[in-house]
Amino acid sequence: MPNIKKFIKNRSAVSDVMGEVLMTTIAVLLISSISVFIFSYDGAADVPRAQVKEWMDTQKNTIYLEHSGGEFIDTEDLEIVVNVNGTRYVYNSSQIYTNLGNKTSWELGDRIEIDTHSEWNLDIEEKHEVNVYLIDMPSKKVFQNLQLSTE
Repeated sequence: MPNIKKFIKNRSAVSDVMGEVLMTTIAVLLISSISVFIFSYDGAADVPRAQVKEWMDTQKNTIYLEHSGGEFIDTEDLEIVVNVNGTRYVYNSSQIYTNLGNKTSWELGDRIEIDTHSEWNLDIEEKHEVNVYLIDMPSKKVFQNLQLSTE
């Protein structure tokens, strides 16, 4: 019985220790959950920034896209989607690579010429509504949305 009396006498110390342990556990769990939330965030997609000058020539059925500023763009990471009156046509990265003379990047001053007749058997007319979308393939995001008009 002497041990029980000693335990009853010191019960307030046990309560303080348990309180500290519980408070420390709660703090560690809070910090852990916040750090999991912060470190699981992937961040913004690395989408290229470029300025593109665009025009089309209806007599030649050609769309011109000229890199006029911003970052160089790897041809393997680029896809061009042309939407003519609601119909979608795709100009993929291997076609862009060939169009640029087998260059691996689209650089300042480089021009992409898409002959719509030879590529898709499409004749462009002045009344057509033509939109061009430049797509960054790694992020699957459109980084340029261009509305073309006749020259």
